[in-house]
Amino acid sequence: MPNILINSPSGEQKIISIGSGGFYYDRNSVLWDESVDGEMPPVTLGKMQRVGNGLVTLTDYLPAHASAVYAESVPEDVPMPAAREALLNAGLLDAVTTFIRTLPAADQIWWDESISINRKFSLVENARVALGLTEKQIDDLFIAAKVINEQRTTY
Repeated sequence: MPNILINSPSGEQKIISIGSGGFYYDRNSVLWDESVDGEMPPVTLGKMQRVGNGLVTLTDYLPAHASAVYAESVPEDVPMPAAREALLNAGLLDAVTTFIRTLPAADQIWWDESISINRKFSLVENARVALGLTEKQIDDLFIAAKVINEQRTTY
């Protein structure tokens, strides 16, 4: 089966296999098609650009690729102990705890009793705004919590 190098709709560059007689639905997104262009040269995903009849490896990652890969790395939810440890490591646990204690009792119960926390939970956004954090800082905390959880649960 021939492989093709594409810029996927998310912006991420991918190599996918195409069955015999098959094709990729968006020909404008295909950078290299082995059934047309021959054997694919060495590829660094996210850095490839078509120039004439060849592929060129760029110095830096394409912004759309980097954004797509980064977005995939942010977990949707993390265990609450890992979230708290990530906050502790970032020096934010006391500030978040103080903020939580200003909220209605129902929100405090959710914070105190939940076994996990979802990135899209309104409490996360409210804390982000109250503490003056950026979306990227919150994403980075969720990524850190994911890593902490993986380290602590690997046997």
